Amino acid sequence: MDEWLIWVLTGGALMLLELLLPGAITIFVGMAAMLVGAGIKYGYLQTPYSIILCFILSTLFFLIVVRTLFLRFFKGDETIHNVDENKDAVGSIVLVEEEIQPYKEGRVHFRGTTWQARSDDTILKNSNAIILRFDGNVLVVKSIEE
Repeated sequence: MDEWLIWVLTGGALMLLELLLPGAITIFVGMAAMLVGAGIKYGYLQTPYSIILCFILSTLFFLIVVRTLFLRFFKGDETIHNVDENKDAVGSIVLVEEEIQPYKEGRVHFRGTTWQARSDDTILKNSNAIILRFDGNVLVVKSIEE
């Protein structure tokens, strides 16, 4: 098999691999390999040194310049709006496991475990409450059964 064909087939395989490993990396390495294959086929690259150098430089060019331009126009739809789990928890309904009184903390079931909780009202065991905020590791809750 001719050397240029090996480079072209490898480049094509890398470009297809992009379907399994998205991130716009392997497609540009594959493009560099195909460029090297074309350079060998048309006689521009003849020595192993020139082939390796062309592959490295074209890979860097595609990854740094072309990928950056490409990603500027084709942005992903992944956006992280909130990374604070506590903010997401506010408004969640919890089950009271241990009675809560105004100046005596109790326990509520939340996220698969029990948490210390306090409230300005008395909330009886087995009733539901809503999370108002976090105070350290203690949930501040309010009864929703009035």
